[in-house]
Amino acid sequence: MAFDPDELVTLTDHGTMKLRSAVRRAMVLLPKDRVRATIVREGRRRPLKFEQIKGLAEKWEKQPARSERE
Repeated sequence: MAFDPDELVTLTDHGTMKLRSAVRRAMVLLPKDRVRATIVREGRRRPLKFEQIKGLAEKWEKQPARSERE
């Protein structure tokens, strides 16, 4: 499943933001808060849990952001 880093999502207890920002914010949460981190994507039934968030962070860490490539 492809993820658009610019998609608007909701990080539980932190509000609405772009997916890339939500992933970054979730990764800097305290460990006890990380396990509860959930990203809700509009129109999707299943939210992203921390393990999926962590996977996106690792994937995107290896790739430059779109603005850095242009």
